[in-house]
Amino acid sequence: LTADEVYVLCDDNPCLHVFSHAGERLRSLLSRGHQMPVTNPLFFCLDAAENIIISDHLAHRIQIFSKEGNFIQTIGEEGQQPGMLCLPKGIALMEQLSLVVVSQNKNSLQIFSCQ
Repeated sequence: LTADEVYVLCDDNPCLHVFSHAGERLRSLLSRGHQMPVTNPLFFCLDAAENIIISDHLAHRIQIFSKEGNFIQTIGEEGQQPGMLCLPKGIALMEQLSLVVVSQNKNSLQIFSCQ
């Protein structure tokens, strides 16, 4: 939810729909054929610049895209070592652009820089 838009994540396609507060669909991101290579999104959040941060569960990574859907960055890769992810689920932003990630199989929190 932003001042102008409401974001709705659907995991069946996957697709991220963006609506106006009046309920008009403005655009869809993540849809098949779109440039956003996300396989199994579970959670997302927006940073201060309204970049979209998505936990890509089965791909063991976090994907970051601009508000328009342009790819910016991937965080993490599959593994058990620090900085690696194993089925990332919950995500949250902290001050100073730190991203907190909860991994399902590691039962732990990791903190990444999003700068």
